[in-house]
Amino acid sequence: MTTFSDDQLIATIQRDPNSPALRLLFNRYRPVLTKLQRVYYIPGHDSDDWEQEGLLVLHGAAQKFRQHRSCNFGAFYRLNLTHRVFDLIRYSQAQKRRATTISLEANRTYFAETLHDTRVQLGTQLEAQEAVGRVLPGLSPTEQVVFRGLLGGLTPQAISQQEGLSMTRVSAAMHRGRQKLRRLLGE
Repeated sequence: MTTFSDDQLIATIQRDPNSPALRLLFNRYRPVLTKLQRVYYIPGHDSDDWEQEGLLVLHGAAQKFRQHRSCNFGAFYRLNLTHRVFDLIRYSQAQKRRATTISLEANRTYFAETLHDTRVQLGTQLEAQEAVGRVLPGLSPTEQVVFRGLLGGLTPQAISQQEGLSMTRVSAAMHRGRQKLRRLLGE
């Protein structure tokens, strides 16, 4: 197959895109790719990526090439490959695709105030549960009922209605329970 002309190889590729003629034609025009690779830099592309792009463009160029419209396949391939390289460079340089990096160290206070660290939150929750478990035995029966109701998400009014206690008694039990909890946490 090495003795075939470009026109014969292109005709073979147009009939059968999976033909080995594609690789043969690519090897014949590899210097075009190599020259562009030396001239242009595409961020994130290594030599394998360049070769893959070159093969894809060569395949497309071979499919679109018409002898009566263009006299030289090499020039047609070079033009298509150059345009593809420009597209890839433009794509990598696009402002909307650039990663914005922010230093965590430089903005430490901002992140500390705005981001929630679930590990700290979990630790705080565990400490609070432990403190509640330690304070409950030291509460009076009324204080325990009110405290458990508050922990269950009830409002003081709901606790008053549910337990049949006056609002004054619920408020006093809440106040005494908080004081005992603060004393325990202050130790």
